[in-house]
Amino acid sequence: MSGLFSSGIATAVQPDLVGGSEATGNTSWMASVQYDAPDYGRVAWHTCGGALLFRSWVVTNAHCVSDMPDNPGGIPTSAKTFSVRVGSKDRTQGGETAKVTKIVVHPGWQWSAGAPEQTVDDIALLKLDHEVDKQPIQLAGRPARTSERVMLYGWGADQPDGNPSNLPRKLQQLSTRVLPPARCSDAQQSAGEICTNNPHGTDGPGSGDSGGPAVEVIDGVAKLVGTCSRAAARYPGEAPTVYTSSPEFRGWLYDTARGAPAGA
Repeated sequence: MSGLFSSGIATAVQPDLVGGSEATGNTSWMASVQYDAPDYGRVAWHTCGGALLFRSWVVTNAHCVSDMPDNPGGIPTSAKTFSVRVGSKDRTQGGETAKVTKIVVHPGWQWSAGAPEQTVDDIALLKLDHEVDKQPIQLAGRPARTSERVMLYGWGADQPDGNPSNLPRKLQQLSTRVLPPARCSDAQQSAGEICTNNPHGTDGPGSGDSGGPAVEVIDGVAKLVGTCSRAAARYPGEAPTVYTSSPEFRGWLYDTARGAPAGA
């Protein structure tokens, strides 16, 4: 996996997996978040990863489905029609497709201004137009702990330069470990996030892997522990990567899927 990284948090987005391998095993919950923007010449454009958390809801990262303040020349969200492909290791075929009918971004979402007490809350839920006949992933009951092994998944750029012009069709995976938060201080890790290692100092997420899941196997069962947010590096794998800690948003995720009002 590889991606677009920079020294500034606002532009260190949408990572890819460099140094990964073709994914194996059951990944029925894996989602490719795509969009159509005909006026901009893009159709079924893979933009981010995601995970089927409930049969009609996919969890991804907020920056995947928001207008970024540092990218005024980008395609505005209002011009995009989002959809997902779920349950296929090939982002172009197979599995099941569904249209996104509603985007719910966490109310606290913001790129951090650098103060440790400011949370980023880079997480969003996508409501699908029908229940997908695929097995959702279980949400871990606790945050991933330092030194625990996690598997990262995505279709992001797999070249060291992070060029997103020719993304892999087949899902990639990368085994790594959770690091102490201090290791992601350059990426301004905040509360509700975990830091994942860049093996060998060369391998890790980059452009196109944002929103993709970090998975921990607990008692033989795959559990969602995070979704890809950012890193403070120019190229993929040069630095550890910050993942939104999915279990720490359990209440918001369930309340949103229930249709409960914020703060209820």
